[in-house]
Amino acid sequence: ESVKADGTMTTHTIPADEIGNEKPIQVKSERWFSPELHVVVYAKHSDPRTGDTTYRRANLKRGEPPAELFRVPADYRQRGDLRRP
Repeated sequence: ESVKADGTMTTHTIPADEIGNEKPIQVKSERWFSPELHVVVYAKHSDPRTGDTTYRRANLKRGEPPAELFRVPADYRQRGDLRRP
């Protein structure tokens, strides 16, 4: 996606016989964070007990969002006093 990001990868090993497992279990996590966008752009968690989970931000569009996203709807009405203590 042409975004600069900082990545980290961690591996945690659950030793054999710790939770009833015959062999060691390796749990891996990978995370890529964009300081420019202040969001995680990719993450993957691999655990043989639960499988793989992957998160990826796609179709990133830089620039100002359309102004209509921030317009108050025409039928909006305010009720009551919002300044109550």
